[in-house]
Amino acid sequence: MPNQKARLTRIANIAVPLLLTLIGSVAVLEIGLRQLYQLIPLEVCARDFIIGNYICQPYFQYDKPIEIAYRYEPGLKIEGYWDPANPYLSDVGAETRPSERSDPFWYVLETDEMGFPNSQYEWQDQYDIVVTGDSFTVRSAPQTWIELLSEQTGKDILTLGAPSWTTLNEVAAVEKFGLDKNPEWVILMYFEGNDLINVQQYLEKQASGLSWKEYDMQDVAWHERMVTWHFVGYMWDKFGKEEEPSEPVRYRYPVAVDTSIEKVDTVLKDIHLLPLSVDYATLEQSNEWAAVSEALLRLQQAVEAQGSQFLFVYIPSKEHVYWSRIWDETDVNNVLERTVTVGLNENGSLAWEPQYLSYDQFSAIYRDQMRLVEDFATQNDFHFLNLTPIFFSQLLEQGELFHYADPHWNQAGNQLVADEIERFLEEQ
Repeated sequence: MPNQKARLTRIANIAVPLLLTLIGSVAVLEIGLRQLYQLIPLEVCARDFIIGNYICQPYFQYDKPIEIAYRYEPGLKIEGYWDPANPYLSDVGAETRPSERSDPFWYVLETDEMGFPNSQYEWQDQYDIVVTGDSFTVRSAPQTWIELLSEQTGKDILTLGAPSWTTLNEVAAVEKFGLDKNPEWVILMYFEGNDLINVQQYLEKQASGLSWKEYDMQDVAWHERMVTWHFVGYMWDKFGKEEEPSEPVRYRYPVAVDTSIEKVDTVLKDIHLLPLSVDYATLEQSNEWAAVSEALLRLQQAVEAQGSQFLFVYIPSKEHVYWSRIWDETDVNNVLERTVTVGLNENGSLAWEPQYLSYDQFSAIYRDQMRLVEDFATQNDFHFLNLTPIFFSQLLEQGELFHYADPHWNQAGNQLVADEIERFLEEQ
């Protein structure tokens, strides 16, 4: 009996320090990665929605109750090399063939005293132009279209934007922060890739009474909130499997796009194919479109009531611009496999079913969201600029206007948008 007790004591003397050391090491690693989030590998960020949005990007603040939902922390400055040719930035890495392509540039993101992406920290009392939109208002090239527009026109511009905002976030931001700046123009950038399909989550989160972050975190297990949990999973996937796959990996991306002057390989973002898969009638009857159209009409009325002018700009997705120039049969099928059949649920909101569309079905409806928005703008006498025609024509003349893996504009695309908006404003 004494020997057994002594043996247990020896085991405890070894096991307890080892356990405490392990716990301490995990705690140090977890705290370190959270503090130095730039060191978290992109592959780890891409593994999980919560980690990718709230740990790898800890520089947002959240309003409660939800109005604009979230914006950057004030006085933020992030800089370093960013490579938009890295497919993990678009969350499609596992299905993208490895490539040696690299297009890095020195990336700088600065925010003002209110947490919006403006390099001037202190706000002015008045601005010539107020711009709102989603990630297309944030840097995606050495010079953004907003910086170029300001240089070319001499206008002072206030930007109110954040990634993945919908039209509802954008309208709320202008109402709260932009109208009192008495601008000549308010410009709203509507991105067809996710502005409409993200509306339902905005409405659900707003109705919950929680903040955006609280809503997303409420059903997440404690271990799934840990960077180290996902880091270990990433390391296991990378180094822990010695067996070769029984079948060769089937890559869906890149696909080849014929620009008429060259063939361009590109990576598409599957989520941006969903709103292109919805027909006109379904879009028009959806709760999402009802909320978006009401918000746009409300903003137009408020802007014009104070003597300013409202410009509604339609941004086509890379998937829209490139679709008719993807000709290889395998590439076409790889794209179609990420389309879906869309209808309305019992509440009148868009509902997705995992049944992809045929070539003829998709080609017949992929412009329907654009047509719906065009009709709406015409019927309600909006100043309206559709960037789709100019992007398509310049794709054929210039070649690449989007990044290889990232869905945003390269420097040529940013310049094109600045020139088009400048031309539109001068013509009014």
